[in-house]
Amino acid sequence: MILPNIIISIPLFNLILIFFCIFIAIIGYFKKILDFKSMLFTSFFAVFFLYFFPLYWFASLLILYITTSFATQYKREYKMVAHRKGRELKNLISNLLPSLLFSFVYLFFPKPIIYFAFLCGISCACADTLSSEIGQLSRKNPKLITTFEEVKTGTEGAVSHLGWGVGFIGALIVSLPSLYLSTSFFVLAIIIGFLGCNLDSFIGARFELKGKCSNKTTNLIATTSSSILGLIIFILLLS
Repeated sequence: MILPNIIISIPLFNLILIFFCIFIAIIGYFKKILDFKSMLFTSFFAVFFLYFFPLYWFASLLILYITTSFATQYKREYKMVAHRKGRELKNLISNLLPSLLFSFVYLFFPKPIIYFAFLCGISCACADTLSSEIGQLSRKNPKLITTFEEVKTGTEGAVSHLGWGVGFIGALIVSLPSLYLSTSFFVLAIIIGFLGCNLDSFIGARFELKGKCSNKTTNLIATTSSSILGLIIFILLLS
């Protein structure tokens, strides 16, 4: 009887969004954007955020899913590096874990600083994914972020003007829902997310390229650093 009571207590609009999210997660599985475990993970957290959080939290996650799914699918056959069988659960967790942890903290400590840390992690994840997926379609060879030496497409730590541009756009669009609360949240989340994206590239060039860490570790460090930087910036500038 618990599940029917939970369903009844969810507003109709949220309930529609839940079914919509489960539907697009299933589509993502069949389009090989997500693997099976990632599809279940995405569906579960759609319900979680729509039930427990204000809609602007969920809106950023929905934007993240839609934009990164599009980026993954776009000209997939021409990419040097692609998730052929769909993004694995480990990949999703490495990008989303810091933000998900802050969302759990928010349930017990519902303060704006926690939301901002959540948002900065999401901003970094979106910027990095779009930069990686679209950036590798650049007509010019990318350059290593540490030395600016020209390298082959797909090299860890490589950056391009196209990648930087779409990375910035990714940070911007995923931060749009924060305008509901504050313009400062919006502007600073873009900056922090973009910085986190470049930190990801730096770690990739400095350590991952040399086999000292995995791509998932690089993603986790970048998104965690972005969330922590969000906490620091909030204390210094927004509190």
